[in-house]
Amino acid sequence: MDLYRCKCNNVPEILFILVSGNKTDISYENSILLIALAVMMASCCACRKGKKVVDKPLTATKWELVELNGQQIKTNDNYYIMLSDTSNNFNGRGDCNSLMGNYKLDSETGKLKLNAIGSTRAFCPDQAGEDKFFQTLGQVHNYDLDGDLLLLFNNNSELILVMQAK
Repeated sequence: MDLYRCKCNNVPEILFILVSGNKTDISYENSILLIALAVMMASCCACRKGKKVVDKPLTATKWELVELNGQQIKTNDNYYIMLSDTSNNFNGRGDCNSLMGNYKLDSETGKLKLNAIGSTRAFCPDQAGEDKFFQTLGQVHNYDLDGDLLLLFNNNSELILVMQAK
């Protein structure tokens, strides 16, 4: 579902499924083997090595939408936001409308809230997609930077938007 999350995070789930599938058929030796296999898979995963690389600043970077609520989006250079580095304002674009607003940022806690979101009101070919993008931006509560990706989460810590630096 989500291309940007580490695929190794589901190793405990795989182990649980293997072990709980049929409890009577798994011997002690096989369960030790399964645990060792899971540990080996987790330790070999490239996403567990090293630290995250943040190579783009949050502000003054054009962040283009690549995923909305788990669905990949083809944007054709539309659907982006840019947070100002000189004020608490942001701007962006949907399918055909410009958007603007202000933001509150706490970089120490990873909190980001986009407020007073407004937009121009032209009718767009993908009006439903644009409306969904604008509404989802209003649900942003936290963020994380990973390389050239901006990961945006709602107040339940669910990943709702993935943006890529352009």
